[in-house]
Amino acid sequence: MANIKKLPVSYPMITSWQWHATLFSILSQDENAKKWIFSNYIQIRCYNIQEIFTGDDMLLADIMPGSSSLKECPYLITSLMTKQQIESYCGNIIDFIIKTIDLDGYVYGVFDEAKILCDAEVDYKFPHELFIYGYNMDEEVFYVGDFTFKDHYSYSTVSFKDVEKGYDVITASDDHMFKDDYKGTRGLYVILKNSDTPYYDVDITLIRDTLREYLNSVDTKNHFRMMRNRFSDTTFGVNVYDRVLERIQKQMESEEPDFDIRALHLMYDHKVLMFERLKYLMANSYLTYDEGLLKDYEAVVNNMLTARNLLVRISITEDVTAAERFKTYFDIAKEKEVAVLLKVVAELDEKIGK
Repeated sequence: MANIKKLPVSYPMITSWQWHATLFSILSQDENAKKWIFSNYIQIRCYNIQEIFTGDDMLLADIMPGSSSLKECPYLITSLMTKQQIESYCGNIIDFIIKTIDLDGYVYGVFDEAKILCDAEVDYKFPHELFIYGYNMDEEVFYVGDFTFKDHYSYSTVSFKDVEKGYDVITASDDHMFKDDYKGTRGLYVILKNSDTPYYDVDITLIRDTLREYLNSVDTKNHFRMMRNRFSDTTFGVNVYDRVLERIQKQMESEEPDFDIRALHLMYDHKVLMFERLKYLMANSYLTYDEGLLKDYEAVVNNMLTARNLLVRISITEDVTAAERFKTYFDIAKEKEVAVLLKVVAELDEKIGK
């Protein structure tokens, strides 16, 4: 066993949620995996949930596939290890993580980051997903990817001791990732990269059909009813613009505004990834190269970035006088995106038939 081992990672194309940041940290530079990535991550959805930390009402927006992508992606082999299995196989969490990394496995799961962030005993928990991709035996630290430690997604280190503390106190009810997927149990994901063999090619028909569903705000989740009961208030596709804008405007009108900018981060990431997809499809002759079309979509990305940054500024200053300017950037992004993607769907219709 080496004293230091780091599995390969690259800073992810999108980072809005930990599950996306984890998958893209492992795969976003892999040419085979790009064929799957750019065939998916087209549809977006949002729905109301109860925020797991505060209990407040939250509008959760995500790109499909969401957290299930870690299990569904053909270029990852994901094993689900229950807490009982981990303890039986290795005795303790530290040995389990080290042995997993030695076998080229990444580790992903929920830890109490309050225990990691604070030396003193605290009477609350902050359950959050942690991505572990290496270790240093000399310094007794794990190499991790996370949002919490630097207020944005970053790679850093966490001591063996803190990882152990953060793992031990999490119960099945705290484990919002594992329990939802695996029937109320507690555990960790072991993820192996599996991209040497091309298991999946670019699926132009899927891209075309999902773009249609996005543009028409079709209930894409209906395709997956066999897997899980559905939320009753989900909004899909371009209608997410309207629902997110409505939510933000209500926050701006509140006497005590409490802005949640996570939906804006997600929507900006969606535009970044769509822009990369268009460039990829043109570079590989799935679409005709069209510099004007790319410039038009780049304007979508820039308007969404401006809207997001403006909302961040408003959330800090609580000066809502820029609310109308925010709406303008948002509306321009929606209008330009619909125009570009309608042209893309029309070209794909010509190539593959309606």
